[in-house]
Amino acid sequence: MAVEMNKSSSIRLTPVQEIKLAKPATELYVGQILKTVVVTALTNNQVLININGQNLNAKSSHYFAPGDLLDVKVIAANQNETVLEVQQKDPSSSILQNALLQTLPKQAPPTNMLHTLTALMKSDQLPYALSQQIKALLNSITGLGQLPQQFMQAVNHSGIFLESILLEWQKGITQQKLNSDFKGQCIKLLNSLPANRRDNPYRVPDTEIKQLARDPLPLPGAIPQPLSPNLLLNTMDLSLEALQHILRDQIGQVIARITTHQINHLSTNQQDGYLIMFDLPVKTDHNIDVIPMMIKQHKAGPMQQSRWSLSFALNLTHLGALQATVTLHTKQIDIKINTQNASAIKTIDEYQVEMQEVLSKLGLQLRNWNVQAGLEENHIDVANLRLLDIRV
Repeated sequence: MAVEMNKSSSIRLTPVQEIKLAKPATELYVGQILKTVVVTALTNNQVLININGQNLNAKSSHYFAPGDLLDVKVIAANQNETVLEVQQKDPSSSILQNALLQTLPKQAPPTNMLHTLTALMKSDQLPYALSQQIKALLNSITGLGQLPQQFMQAVNHSGIFLESILLEWQKGITQQKLNSDFKGQCIKLLNSLPANRRDNPYRVPDTEIKQLARDPLPLPGAIPQPLSPNLLLNTMDLSLEALQHILRDQIGQVIARITTHQINHLSTNQQDGYLIMFDLPVKTDHNIDVIPMMIKQHKAGPMQQSRWSLSFALNLTHLGALQATVTLHTKQIDIKINTQNASAIKTIDEYQVEMQEVLSKLGLQLRNWNVQAGLEENHIDVANLRLLDIRV
C-alpha cells in the first residue's frame, strides 16, 4: 500500500528503535507494516530513510548503513504523531529457512541407498576402497536382536548427532562414535566413490522418482509413516558404473534427509517441549529395514511431570504397515498401535498380556493398550511446500 507522507516530517529513532513522525497526509493504522530503506547517513546522528518512496530525515543513536532494509510497524497513531517501531529480524530463523530450502527438495529416506549397497556388495569388480567403506557402513548398523539392549546407542549413531560427536572428537574424545555414526559413514562413502563426471549418463529410474514424491516429509507436524517396501529400485539390469552413479545421488538424498531432521529439531520451540525425528536403520535376518522414529516431550503444567513418547512406523511381513506410540508418564505406560490392516488387530491384541509381563519386570505398569484400524496422517503446515516445486 502506498502511503503519502509530509516531506517536512521529522523522524527520530530512539534507542529502542522507534520512529516518530508528524501526522502523515494519509492516515496510517496500528499494525500496518511498512518497508523502509536507509538512503544515507547524515550529520548530527541523523539518517535519511525512504518509506514508500518518500525520503525522510530521522534522528537515531543507532548506526544504519546505506542500503539497510528495515520493516517498521505502526504501534501508535493519533492526531499529533505516528509511532513506528523497527521490527527485529531473527537471523537464526533466516539461516535455518535457507538451509531447509537447500535440503528439503533433495531429501529421501535411506531405504533405496541401503538396497543399492546390498546389490553392490554382490559384485566382485568393486574397487577395494569402496568395498571396505560399504562394509564399514553396513557393519555399523544395529541388528534387530540387539536393538532392545543397544537402542540408546543406535539413536546416538543415527546421524542426527554427528556434529556433536565431531565436537567431542575435536576435544580428544574417542573416535569410536565417529566411526559408527550413520551420517559420517555416508559422507565417507560419498568420498570413496569415483570422481563424479560433469554429465551423469544414468538417470534415476522413474520408480525411485515416484517414491521420492510419496516419502513423508520431515517437517513440523509430521509423524512417523511406514516406508513402502514396494518401491525399491530394481538393480538387476544395471551395470556397476550405473549403480555407482545412482548411489552418489542416493547418498546425497540421505545426507539431506538427516540434515533436514536436524533443521526441524533446531526450528522447534523448546518451550513447547523437546522433539526430534530420525530414521533408524535396523539389520534383520534377510535385509536392512528403516524405521522412522520420533521422540517427543509433552510438557505438563506447573508442579507436574512431563510425559515422553516414542513413536515409530514399520512394515511387517505378517501384519503389514503399523504405527505405534509408547508414552511414559512416571512409571505408567500407554501403548497405541495403528494398523493398516484391520485383520491384524486380533493378532496384535494377543501380545497385550506378554507386554504387561515384560513391563512389570521392569517396574512399569501398562496403563492403556489401544489398537485401532487405519494409519494416522501427518499434520504438516503446507504453507511452505513450494520448497518442493523442484526436486533434485
